[in-house]
Amino acid sequence: MTSRPNSIINKNHPYFQKIKQIRSSLTLPLFLNEVLIGLILGDGHLYRSSPSSNTRLELSFKGDYLNYANYIYGLFIYYIGTGPRKVDTTSSTGNKIYPSIRLKTLSLPLFNQYYNLFYYWNSDLNKWVKKVPSNMSELMTPVVLAFLLMSDGNFDKGRNRIRIYTNNFTKSETYLLAKSIENNLKIVTSVLYDRNDQYIITIGAKQLVLLRELVTPHFHPSMLYRIGLPNSTI
Repeated sequence: MTSRPNSIINKNHPYFQKIKQIRSSLTLPLFLNEVLIGLILGDGHLYRSSPSSNTRLELSFKGDYLNYANYIYGLFIYYIGTGPRKVDTTSSTGNKIYPSIRLKTLSLPLFNQYYNLFYYWNSDLNKWVKKVPSNMSELMTPVVLAFLLMSDGNFDKGRNRIRIYTNNFTKSETYLLAKSIENNLKIVTSVLYDRNDQYIITIGAKQLVLLRELVTPHFHPSMLYRIGLPNSTI
C-alpha cells in the first residue's frame, strides 16, 4: 500500500502519482462501477457543463445521513476533492430550514460514459434528462439494487413490502428497470401507478427473503431500515 505523505507536498511522491493514475483512468473498478450505477438510478445526479467538458457525480443526503455520506465518500475518495459538506436549505416559503449533506466528485473523463448512458436531450423541456438505460438488463446486479434501495427504497410496514420510488422515470423506463430486477435477480416485482403519471416499483412480502439475502451484504448498516431490518450502529 502506498503511504500518504505527511510533510511538504511533493507531487512526485508515489501517493500523488497513484491518485493521478487512478483519476486519469477511463474505467472504474467493477464494484465501484456497480455502486455508481445504483446511485445514479437513485438520487445521484451527473453534471456536465457542456458536451466537451468532463462529468462529475453530485449527491445530496438528509442531514442525519452523515454516516452513509461518509461511507460513499470513502468508496470514491480517490475521485473526490473534499469530503461531505453540510448545507442548510430554506423552504420555498422561507419559514423552514432543512439541513442536508452534499457530496460531489471531481469532473473527470471516466464519468463521461455514464452521462452518455443515463442522460438524453429532451427538446420539450430544453434540458438533459436522466433515464433508465436501454441495456439495463446488462447492468442490474445485487450491488446495483442495493445502492438503488439505499437511495430510493422504502419499507412499507403495513403491507410488508418494499417500494422503490422511481417517480422521475417514465412508465416504460420503470417497467424496464423492474424487468431487469426480475430477469437478473429472480425477484418478482410489480409496477404501480403512484400519482401525476408517475410510477413506482414494489417488491412483495414473498420476495423479501431472497431480496435481503442478495442485497444486505452490500448495505451500509445505517440504511437497513429501508428493507425492513433493524439498523446497526458502527
